[in-house]
Amino acid sequence: MFGVCLIEYMPENIQQVDQRDLAFRRMIIVSTAVSLAAAYGWLAGYVRQPNGDLTFHWRWMVLFWAFIGFVSTLFFWRKIWPPGNRAATRKGIIEGIIALALPGVWWLIFPLRAQSGQHLWQVIAGLTAAALVLTFGAWMIFRLGRAFERDKS
Repeated sequence: MFGVCLIEYMPENIQQVDQRDLAFRRMIIVSTAVSLAAAYGWLAGYVRQPNGDLTFHWRWMVLFWAFIGFVSTLFFWRKIWPPGNRAATRKGIIEGIIALALPGVWWLIFPLRAQSGQHLWQVIAGLTAAALVLTFGAWMIFRLGRAFERDKS
């Protein structure tokens, strides 16, 4: 959805590169990669105690998930915002979104491991309803953007 908008709004003269643009690009890429690495590492360090509480324990999985967060974010940005001011391809955008979404979906469903039985199905039903509503909202916003584009032409 956003990739289509990115391709359509690429500047006409793509060869002009400003140093401020490069600094801005690096700032965005590094800050999001470090943020997601920290978030995934933080989530990987939590261990459920027998009484149900979560506590942070250092283990090597923290570094593993931090690495996954860092690399998946770098891959995402490289695919949707290629270096050298080349235009992003539809295939590259899809690959980048998948690389970013897979670990995110893992950490979204990770807390469901502790659920069981009827309660699990109630949680899954609620998450499915929320996903459907959010998907419909994103689809409507996408259609509205397309309508404005056609109206402007």
